[in-house]
Amino acid sequence: MFFILGISAKTIKSDQGQFLCPVCKTRSAYEIKVQRRYFSVFFISLFPISKPKESAVVCLNCGTHMPKMVLEHHS
Repeated sequence: MFFILGISAKTIKSDQGQFLCPVCKTRSAYEIKVQRRYFSVFFISLFPISKPKESAVVCLNCGTHMPKMVLEHHS
C-alpha cells in the first residue's frame, strides 16, 4: 500500500469588514486571514499541527497585506 503524507499550510478567512486603507487611501472591504500548518494524507488536510500564526489584514481593493493593528488606528 502506498501513502502520501505531508504537512501543508492553509489560510483561512476569519473575519471581514470595511476600513480606510492606508495604502490606497479609500474606504474598502478587508479580510482577516490566519494561517496554520496541517498534517495531510493524499493532499487532504486532516488536523492542525501548529497554533495560528499572526493574522493579517488584506485590503480587497489593492491587495496589500498589513498587520492587524491597522484596524485600531483607522476607523
